[in-house]
Amino acid sequence: SYNVLFGNWAEPERIGEMFKPYQLDVIGFSEVPGGDWTERVGRILGMEYTYVGEISSANHKDKYKSLLSRTPLTKTHEITIDAKGWAPASMVGAQAIVRCVPILLYSTHIPGRPYFTEAVDGSAAEFIVESVIQKSMATNLVIMGDLNSHLGDASLNQIENTGMQSMWIDLEIETTHLSTHQHIESGTESGVIDHIYFNTSSAARAIEGGVIYNAFNPQHENKQMSQYRVEWEQYGKPLSDHRPIWAVLKFQFQDRTINSSS
Repeated sequence: SYNVLFGNWAEPERIGEMFKPYQLDVIGFSEVPGGDWTERVGRILGMEYTYVGEISSANHKDKYKSLLSRTPLTKTHEITIDAKGWAPASMVGAQAIVRCVPILLYSTHIPGRPYFTEAVDGSAAEFIVESVIQKSMATNLVIMGDLNSHLGDASLNQIENTGMQSMWIDLEIETTHLSTHQHIESGTESGVIDHIYFNTSSAARAIEGGVIYNAFNPQHENKQMSQYRVEWEQYGKPLSDHRPIWAVLKFQFQDRTINSSS
């Protein structure tokens, strides 16, 4: 899962090359440009199936959500999130059969806690719980993206209380010393605000995963960009202000264990 800063700091081909060693089956993008940007990542990775939403986060330019998959995506749809905080927010969804396992996939980008309080009433996380998770009939459900919240926040606790498991918790990764986002203007690390969740009723387990810290352009890269060039060079020419996260999920299916990567 990767928030790509509206493609400002990297060409899609660079991002495809970065992901190559992980041999992923599915990638969820946020703050992604429209058009063929996601498809261009897929060409590098041999992943030919894409779905790009039409709702741009907070109505900013090129901040859509998308899914990229090795296998066909069916029943594609986008859900507008009715919640407090910046708007519009949304999640793109699709069904895919990944290594013989049917999975309902979502990629999202949402505001964090309302007004930076501990309240969950009216939050985007509450909307996802009530309008998506609790109503889902899918045997296998995966939700990934930039949730703008940390483990232990009330909003994520609410998601977990519905039977969704965090990859970080399942892998017993201590996230307090990690970060998936560096604030552009200040350089301050935001901590782990990007997440992959899967439903525990699927009997799935996360067996591998983490934060990808080496997501950088070659130092000779001279990309044209509309803003933040000084910061891009200052931070070593990263691919985005976010760092990608990845996980290998094992699903039980017909008495066989299937590996799936998100």
